[in-house]
Amino acid sequence: MARPLRIEYPGAIYHVTSRGIDRRKIFNEDEDYLHIVHLLKEGADFFRVEVIAYCLMNNHFHFLLQTKEANLSRFMQRLNVAYTRYFNYKYSRVGPLMQGRYKAIVVGSEEYFLNLSRYIYLNPIKVKGIKEKSRNEQRTFLRRYKWSSYSEVLEPKKRSEYLKSERVLECVGGDNEKGRKRYEEFVLEGISREISNPMDELRYQFLLGSDKFIEQIKANFIKDKDLKPFLPKNREIKQQSIKKIAGAVAKEYGVQAEEIMVMRSKHKRARKVLIELSYKFCLVNKSLKDLGQELGGISGPGIIRVHERLGNELNKDRQLRNKITKLAKVICQ
Repeated sequence: MARPLRIEYPGAIYHVTSRGIDRRKIFNEDEDYLHIVHLLKEGADFFRVEVIAYCLMNNHFHFLLQTKEANLSRFMQRLNVAYTRYFNYKYSRVGPLMQGRYKAIVVGSEEYFLNLSRYIYLNPIKVKGIKEKSRNEQRTFLRRYKWSSYSEVLEPKKRSEYLKSERVLECVGGDNEKGRKRYEEFVLEGISREISNPMDELRYQFLLGSDKFIEQIKANFIKDKDLKPFLPKNREIKQQSIKKIAGAVAKEYGVQAEEIMVMRSKHKRARKVLIELSYKFCLVNKSLKDLGQELGGISGPGIIRVHERLGNELNKDRQLRNKITKLAKVICQ
Protein backbone atom coordinates (compact mmCIF):
# COMPACT_ATOMS: atom_id res chain seq x y z
CA MET A 1 0.00 0.00 0.00
CA ALA A 2 1.39 3.45 -0.92
CA ARG A 3 2.66 5.66 1.90
CA PRO A 4 0.46 8.76 2.19
CA LEU A 5 2.07 12.02 1.12
CA ARG A 6 3.17 14.63 3.64
CA ILE A 7 1.46 17.96 2.91
CA GLU A 8 2.69 20.88 5.03
CA TYR A 9 1.75 24.56 4.82
CA PRO A 10 1.07 27.37 7.32
CA GLY A 11 -2.42 27.10 8.76
CA ALA A 12 -2.93 23.43 7.82
CA ILE A 13 -5.24 21.36 10.02
CA TYR A 14 -4.38 17.69 10.63
CA HIS A 15 -5.85 14.59 12.18
CA VAL A 16 -2.73 12.78 13.41
CA THR A 17 -2.65 9.20 14.66
CA SER A 18 0.11 6.88 15.77
CA ARG A 19 -0.21 3.28 16.94
CA GLY A 20 1.99 0.88 18.88
CA ILE A 21 3.81 -1.90 17.00
CA ASP A 22 1.52 -4.92 16.52
CA ARG A 23 -1.16 -2.88 18.37
CA ARG A 24 0.78 -3.27 21.61
CA LYS A 25 0.27 -0.86 24.49
CA ILE A 26 2.17 2.41 24.43
CA PHE A 27 0.70 3.56 27.76
CA ASN A 28 0.81 1.26 30.78
CA GLU A 29 -0.01 3.60 33.65
CA ASP A 30 -1.07 7.16 34.45
CA GLU A 31 2.51 8.45 34.43
CA ASP A 32 2.87 7.42 30.77
CA TYR A 33 -0.27 9.27 29.70
CA LEU A 34 0.82 12.32 31.67
CA HIS A 35 4.25 12.28 30.06
CA ILE A 36 2.97 12.39 26.49
CA VAL A 37 0.51 15.15 27.44
CA HIS A 38 3.51 17.07 28.79
CA LEU A 39 5.41 16.49 25.53
CA LEU A 40 2.35 17.57 23.55
CA LYS A 41 2.13 20.86 25.48
CA GLU A 42 5.88 21.44 25.31
CA GLY A 43 5.99 20.78 21.57
CA ALA A 44 2.94 22.97 20.94
CA ASP A 45 4.68 25.89 22.66
CA PHE A 46 7.99 25.36 20.89
CA PHE A 47 6.63 24.81 17.36
CA ARG A 48 3.63 27.18 17.60
CA VAL A 49 1.15 24.35 17.04
CA GLU A 50 -2.45 24.65 18.18
CA VAL A 51 -3.82 21.52 19.90
CA ILE A 52 -7.54 21.52 19.18
CA ALA A 53 -8.41 18.04 20.48
CA TYR A 54 -6.66 14.89 21.63
CA CYS A 55 -7.56 11.41 22.80
CA LEU A 56 -5.11 8.86 24.19
CA MET A 57 -5.95 5.15 24.10
CA ASN A 58 -3.75 2.43 25.56
CA ASN A 59 -2.21 1.46 22.19
CA HIS A 60 -2.64 4.59 20.05
CA PHE A 61 -3.45 8.27 20.09
CA HIS A 62 -5.40 10.88 18.10
CA PHE A 63 -4.50 14.56 17.79
CA LEU A 64 -6.41 17.31 15.98
CA LEU A 65 -3.83 20.04 15.30
CA GLN A 66 -3.29 23.23 13.37
CA THR A 67 0.22 24.35 12.46
CA LYS A 68 0.96 28.06 12.18
CA GLU A 69 4.11 27.13 10.27
CA ALA A 70 4.78 24.27 7.83
CA ASN A 71 6.39 22.12 10.52
CA LEU A 72 4.17 19.15 11.41
CA SER A 73 6.92 16.60 10.66
CA ARG A 74 9.37 18.29 13.04
CA PHE A 75 6.71 18.58 15.75
CA MET A 76 5.73 14.91 15.50
CA GLN A 77 9.31 13.65 15.18
CA ARG A 78 10.27 15.41 18.39
CA LEU A 79 7.22 14.08 20.25
CA ASN A 80 7.49 10.46 19.07
CA VAL A 81 11.27 10.24 19.57
CA ALA A 82 11.11 11.79 23.04
CA TYR A 83 8.24 9.54 24.14
CA THR A 84 9.90 6.39 22.75
CA ARG A 85 13.11 7.19 24.67
CA TYR A 86 11.12 7.73 27.86
CA PHE A 87 9.12 4.50 27.40
CA ASN A 88 12.15 2.35 26.46
CA TYR A 89 14.18 3.59 29.42
CA LYS A 90 11.33 3.13 31.88
CA TYR A 91 10.43 -0.39 30.75
CA SER A 92 13.96 -1.59 29.84
CA ARG A 93 13.24 -2.17 26.17
CA VAL A 94 14.95 -1.25 22.90
CA GLY A 95 13.82 -0.47 19.36
CA PRO A 96 10.87 1.41 17.87
CA LEU A 97 7.65 1.78 19.84
CA MET A 98 5.30 3.05 17.12
CA GLN A 99 4.03 1.15 14.08
CA GLY A 100 5.83 2.90 11.21
CA ARG A 101 5.33 6.59 10.52
CA TYR A 102 2.56 8.57 12.12
CA LYS A 103 -0.48 9.15 9.88
CA ALA A 104 -1.49 12.71 9.11
CA ILE A 105 -4.75 13.51 7.32
CA VAL A 106 -5.09 17.06 6.00
CA VAL A 107 -8.53 18.37 6.99
CA GLY A 108 -10.62 20.91 5.11
CA SER A 109 -13.94 22.60 5.79
CA GLU A 110 -15.74 23.28 9.08
CA GLU A 111 -18.14 20.36 8.59
CA TYR A 112 -15.31 17.81 8.44
CA PHE A 113 -13.45 19.60 11.22
CA LEU A 114 -16.42 19.31 13.59
CA ASN A 115 -17.30 15.72 12.69
CA LEU A 116 -13.69 14.68 13.10
CA SER A 117 -13.50 16.08 16.63
CA ARG A 118 -16.55 13.97 17.55
CA TYR A 119 -14.99 10.89 15.92
CA ILE A 120 -11.87 11.43 18.06
CA TYR A 121 -13.78 11.92 21.33
CA LEU A 122 -15.96 8.83 20.85
CA ASN A 123 -12.96 6.47 20.75
CA PRO A 124 -13.00 5.53 24.47
CA ILE A 125 -16.50 4.00 24.26
CA LYS A 126 -15.62 1.79 21.28
CA VAL A 127 -13.47 -0.62 23.27
CA LYS A 128 -14.56 -4.01 24.51
CA GLY A 129 -16.29 -3.78 27.86
CA ILE A 130 -17.51 -0.23 27.29
CA LYS A 131 -19.33 -0.51 23.96
CA GLU A 132 -21.62 -3.13 25.53
CA LYS A 133 -22.73 -0.78 28.33
CA SER A 134 -25.94 1.26 28.33
CA ARG A 135 -26.04 4.66 26.67
CA ASN A 136 -26.20 6.45 30.01
CA GLU A 137 -23.16 4.54 31.27
CA GLN A 138 -21.29 5.39 28.07
CA ARG A 139 -22.14 9.09 28.43
CA THR A 140 -20.83 9.10 32.01
CA PHE A 141 -17.71 7.18 31.03
CA LEU A 142 -16.97 9.61 28.20
CA ARG A 143 -17.32 12.67 30.45
CA ARG A 144 -15.03 11.12 33.08
CA TYR A 145 -12.41 9.71 30.73
CA LYS A 146 -9.15 11.29 31.90
CA TRP A 147 -7.05 10.94 28.76
CA SER A 148 -8.89 13.08 26.24
CA SER A 149 -9.60 16.79 26.06
CA TYR A 150 -13.38 16.25 25.88
CA SER A 151 -14.09 17.22 29.49
CA GLU A 152 -11.91 20.32 29.08
CA VAL A 153 -14.01 21.44 26.13
CA LEU A 154 -17.13 21.29 28.30
CA GLU A 155 -15.58 22.66 31.50
CA PRO A 156 -13.48 25.81 30.93
CA LYS A 157 -12.16 25.81 34.53
CA LYS A 158 -10.42 22.48 33.82
CA ARG A 159 -9.04 23.61 30.45
CA SER A 160 -5.30 23.71 29.88
CA GLU A 161 -3.94 26.99 28.54
CA TYR A 162 -2.39 25.38 25.45
CA LEU A 163 -5.66 23.67 24.43
CA LYS A 164 -7.61 25.58 21.77
CA SER A 165 -11.03 24.03 22.45
CA GLU A 166 -12.78 27.19 21.33
CA ARG A 167 -11.99 26.16 17.75
CA VAL A 168 -14.62 23.39 17.77
CA LEU A 169 -17.01 25.44 19.90
CA GLU A 170 -16.94 28.22 17.30
CA CYS A 171 -18.71 25.79 14.97
CA VAL A 172 -21.71 25.46 17.29
CA GLY A 173 -22.22 28.95 18.66
CA GLY A 174 -19.07 29.82 20.58
CA ASP A 175 -17.30 29.15 23.86
CA ASN A 176 -20.26 29.93 26.08
CA GLU A 177 -22.77 27.90 28.05
CA LYS A 178 -25.10 27.40 25.07
CA GLY A 179 -22.27 26.57 22.70
CA ARG A 180 -20.77 24.01 25.07
CA LYS A 181 -24.18 22.42 25.60
CA ARG A 182 -24.75 22.20 21.83
CA TYR A 183 -21.34 20.61 21.37
CA GLU A 184 -21.99 18.03 24.10
CA GLU A 185 -25.30 17.14 22.44
CA PHE A 186 -23.52 16.88 19.10
CA VAL A 187 -20.93 14.44 20.48
CA LEU A 188 -23.48 12.39 22.42
CA GLU A 189 -25.53 12.05 19.26
CA GLY A 190 -22.88 9.51 18.28
CA ILE A 191 -24.01 7.32 21.19
CA SER A 192 -27.75 7.73 20.68
CA ARG A 193 -27.78 6.83 16.99
CA GLU A 194 -25.56 5.56 14.22
CA ILE A 195 -23.68 8.45 12.61
CA SER A 196 -21.51 8.65 9.52
CA ASN A 197 -17.80 7.99 9.91
CA PRO A 198 -15.79 10.96 8.55
CA MET A 199 -13.03 8.53 7.56
CA ASP A 200 -15.39 7.10 4.94
CA GLU A 201 -14.90 10.29 2.93
CA LEU A 202 -11.11 10.14 2.93
CA ARG A 203 -9.54 10.82 -0.48
CA TYR A 204 -6.14 9.46 -1.56
CA GLN A 205 -5.71 8.14 2.02
CA PHE A 206 -4.62 11.55 3.39
CA LEU A 207 -7.13 14.26 2.36
CA LEU A 208 -10.48 14.98 4.00
CA GLY A 209 -12.64 17.83 2.80
CA SER A 210 -14.89 19.20 0.08
CA ASP A 211 -14.17 18.70 -3.62
CA LYS A 212 -13.07 22.35 -3.80
CA PHE A 213 -10.61 21.85 -0.93
CA ILE A 214 -9.20 18.68 -2.50
CA GLU A 215 -8.66 20.45 -5.82
CA GLN A 216 -6.94 23.39 -4.09
CA ILE A 217 -4.53 21.05 -2.29
CA LYS A 218 -3.80 19.15 -5.50
CA ALA A 219 -3.21 22.37 -7.44
CA ASN A 220 -0.87 23.91 -4.87
CA PHE A 221 0.99 21.03 -3.26
CA ILE A 222 0.74 17.84 -5.32
CA LYS A 223 2.19 16.88 -8.69
CA ASP A 224 0.38 14.34 -10.86
CA LYS A 225 3.22 11.86 -10.40
CA ASP A 226 2.77 12.05 -6.59
CA LEU A 227 -0.75 10.66 -6.87
CA LYS A 228 0.24 7.81 -9.16
CA PRO A 229 0.61 5.28 -6.27
CA PHE A 230 -2.99 6.03 -5.21
CA LEU A 231 -4.46 5.49 -8.69
CA PRO A 232 -4.62 2.40 -10.93
CA LYS A 233 -1.13 1.31 -12.01
CA ASN A 234 -2.07 1.27 -15.66
CA ARG A 235 -2.53 4.92 -16.61
CA GLU A 236 -4.88 3.96 -19.41
CA ILE A 237 -7.31 2.34 -17.00
CA LYS A 238 -10.43 4.46 -16.69
CA GLN A 239 -13.07 4.57 -14.01
CA GLN A 240 -15.19 1.42 -14.22
CA SER A 241 -18.68 0.74 -12.92
CA ILE A 242 -19.25 -1.48 -9.89
CA LYS A 243 -21.83 -3.37 -11.94
CA LYS A 244 -19.27 -4.28 -14.59
CA ILE A 245 -16.68 -5.34 -12.00
CA ALA A 246 -19.22 -7.43 -10.05
CA GLY A 247 -20.32 -9.14 -13.27
CA ALA A 248 -16.75 -10.10 -14.17
CA VAL A 249 -15.93 -11.39 -10.69
CA ALA A 250 -19.20 -13.31 -10.42
CA LYS A 251 -18.60 -15.02 -13.76
CA GLU A 252 -15.04 -15.98 -12.77
CA TYR A 253 -16.21 -17.54 -9.51
CA GLY A 254 -19.41 -19.08 -10.87
CA VAL A 255 -21.80 -17.13 -8.66
CA GLN A 256 -24.50 -14.48 -9.09
CA ALA A 257 -23.38 -10.86 -9.06
CA GLU A 258 -26.04 -9.83 -6.52
CA GLU A 259 -24.72 -12.52 -4.13
CA ILE A 260 -21.36 -10.77 -3.76
CA MET A 261 -22.79 -7.25 -3.54
CA VAL A 262 -24.11 -7.80 0.00
CA MET A 263 -22.18 -7.28 3.24
CA ARG A 264 -22.34 -10.84 4.55
CA SER A 265 -21.90 -12.73 1.32
CA LYS A 266 -21.32 -16.46 1.69
CA HIS A 267 -18.87 -16.22 -1.21
CA LYS A 268 -16.18 -14.57 0.89
CA ARG A 269 -13.25 -14.86 -1.50
CA ALA A 270 -15.23 -13.52 -4.47
CA ARG A 271 -16.50 -10.68 -2.24
CA LYS A 272 -12.93 -9.72 -1.26
CA VAL A 273 -11.81 -9.75 -4.89
CA LEU A 274 -14.79 -7.55 -5.83
CA ILE A 275 -13.83 -5.03 -3.12
CA GLU A 276 -10.17 -5.06 -4.17
CA LEU A 277 -10.94 -4.50 -7.85
CA SER A 278 -13.49 -1.81 -7.00
CA TYR A 279 -10.83 -0.09 -4.88
CA LYS A 280 -8.42 -0.27 -7.81
CA PHE A 281 -10.77 0.98 -10.52
CA CYS A 282 -13.34 3.20 -8.80
CA LEU A 283 -11.48 5.59 -6.49
CA VAL A 284 -10.37 8.04 -9.14
CA ASN A 285 -13.48 10.18 -8.70
CA LYS A 286 -15.26 8.51 -5.77
CA SER A 287 -14.86 8.82 -2.01
CA LEU A 288 -14.51 5.69 0.12
CA LYS A 289 -17.94 6.46 1.56
CA ASP A 290 -19.63 6.46 -1.86
CA LEU A 291 -17.77 3.32 -2.90
CA GLY A 292 -18.77 1.53 0.29
CA GLN A 293 -22.43 2.36 -0.21
CA GLU A 294 -22.34 0.88 -3.71
CA LEU A 295 -20.69 -2.24 -2.32
CA GLY A 296 -23.52 -3.04 0.03
CA GLY A 297 -22.78 -0.72 2.94
CA ILE A 298 -19.17 -1.54 3.84
CA SER A 299 -17.35 1.31 5.62
CA GLY A 300 -14.38 3.17 4.19
CA PRO A 301 -11.97 1.72 6.78
CA GLY A 302 -13.45 -1.72 5.99
CA ILE A 303 -12.50 -1.31 2.33
CA ILE A 304 -8.97 -0.32 3.33
CA ARG A 305 -8.67 -3.37 5.61
CA VAL A 306 -9.73 -5.74 2.81
CA HIS A 307 -7.26 -4.06 0.44
CA GLU A 308 -4.38 -4.39 2.93
CA ARG A 309 -5.12 -8.01 3.85
CA LEU A 310 -5.59 -9.10 0.26
CA GLY A 311 -2.37 -7.29 -0.62
CA ASN A 312 -0.53 -9.52 1.86
CA GLU A 313 -2.17 -12.60 0.35
CA LEU A 314 -1.21 -11.54 -3.17
CA ASN A 315 2.46 -11.49 -2.16
CA LYS A 316 2.25 -15.19 -1.28
CA ASP A 317 -0.45 -16.57 -3.60
CA ARG A 318 0.57 -16.60 -7.25
CA GLN A 319 -2.71 -18.18 -8.36
CA LEU A 320 -4.73 -15.37 -6.76
CA ARG A 321 -2.38 -12.80 -8.31
CA ASN A 322 -2.94 -14.28 -11.76
CA LYS A 323 -6.70 -14.35 -11.25
CA ILE A 324 -6.86 -10.67 -10.33
CA THR A 325 -4.62 -9.76 -13.28
CA LYS A 326 -6.93 -11.73 -15.59
CA LEU A 327 -10.03 -10.04 -14.18
CA ALA A 328 -8.45 -6.60 -14.53
CA LYS A 329 -7.92 -7.24 -18.26
CA VAL A 330 -11.53 -8.40 -18.67
CA ILE A 331 -12.84 -5.32 -16.87
CA CYS A 332 -10.82 -2.95 -19.05
CA GLN A 333 -12.08 -4.44 -22.33
